[in-house]
Amino acid sequence: MVRTVALHTLGCKVNQYESSYLVETLQQAGYRTVSFRDAADLYVVHSCAVTGKAALETRQLLRRAQRLNPRATVVVAGCDAQIEADRLAQQKLATHILGSLEKFDLVHWLEVDGSLAQPCRAVSDSRLYSGFRTLPVTRMAAGRTRAFLKIQDGCDSFCSYCIVPYSRGQSRSLPLREVLDQMARFSGCGYREVVLSGIHLGQWGKDLQPARSLLDLLKSLERELFPHRLRFSSLETLEWSADLLQHLPSWPAICHHFHTPLQSGDGDILKRMGRPYTPRQFAELIWELHSLFPHGALGTDILVGFPGETEHHFRHTVELVHRLPLSYLHVFPYSPRPGTEAEKWPGRTTGNELKRRTRVLRELGMEKRLHFQKAFLGQTVEVLVEEPIAGQPGRYQGMSHNYLRVNFSAPGDIAPGALVWIKLTRMEKTGLQGELNT
Repeated sequence: MVRTVALHTLGCKVNQYESSYLVETLQQAGYRTVSFRDAADLYVVHSCAVTGKAALETRQLLRRAQRLNPRATVVVAGCDAQIEADRLAQQKLATHILGSLEKFDLVHWLEVDGSLAQPCRAVSDSRLYSGFRTLPVTRMAAGRTRAFLKIQDGCDSFCSYCIVPYSRGQSRSLPLREVLDQMARFSGCGYREVVLSGIHLGQWGKDLQPARSLLDLLKSLERELFPHRLRFSSLETLEWSADLLQHLPSWPAICHHFHTPLQSGDGDILKRMGRPYTPRQFAELIWELHSLFPHGALGTDILVGFPGETEHHFRHTVELVHRLPLSYLHVFPYSPRPGTEAEKWPGRTTGNELKRRTRVLRELGMEKRLHFQKAFLGQTVEVLVEEPIAGQPGRYQGMSHNYLRVNFSAPGDIAPGALVWIKLTRMEKTGLQGELNT
């Protein structure tokens, strides 16, 4: 009898890439994948610990798995399992608790008996993580039409609010040859777009011998003539070197979509966070990117309600975002993470005031997004087809190279993963609408 597995991924693009590896290894071991809404023999929650909300979602998913099949094997893997293994075991939410390194040997650990009463607990000290575990992935999980390639893991920054260095360990890089090999696998499978991903992407290559830079990697990919489209997940403000900025506009494969975390628009709060740049340096970078890529999407992350953030500090963030040519915001209310420096600091914003500040920035982010989208009405853009729109025959959705979500009509069938040219005709609540340009 074929065993079934349901896997749910929380968190970042790195987790998505790693989940694809987990799915492939489980399929090779004889499992058939099913929806997390269905009864399964095995449930895997690939967890995230960056925010308290992500940790809560992990526990909700584990309880759902127990309700769907009380006799199932339930695995919690990844960052939240790494950080909160004892709590997860005490709450009897899983039969197997696998940390950030142990999860890659999932099939092995499934052979170790576990129960809700006495779970199999395999969590190493993340400080001991060294080297880069190669994860040869053929296809992305859940039928994704763009591939995510993890080329870097871990972080050495230890920002005062961030749990990642404790859950992922020190920064380490995938060697150049292995990056090219994985890119070739994706190209052979027909992927037209690859997202370079990492926990601290701009640190790629610094630990290699000899040391390399992200620009070295891009030039190697350029020589290999793949992929058709290449996108960055995120780069920190001070990691955009002059050489990198000078080179990017000359390579047609680079998607004109760049994400750089801000976290706060106030210099004092950035210092308390342990962020190594100033609001002025961030603003100068955004204007430089806008100058080089005037039609590019520029996004950022903002953390609201950090300990010590007053209304005065908050207004600095709002005013800075107003001034800059940003296309979208990812806004997160601060939640203290266990073991971080800021966890016990006084003065964090809570309750209705935290909700208000979060709402103000999210509404500003929506204004920015709509302004960016409207600027392209009447234009024709290249769109990567993602999937048909359910219940709407002849309608599809996809993404342009500059991060425009597009719904469009087309005669006949179009396969997910195809690249098509779409004329953008109107705006609706669901986003930009268009027609196939024949």
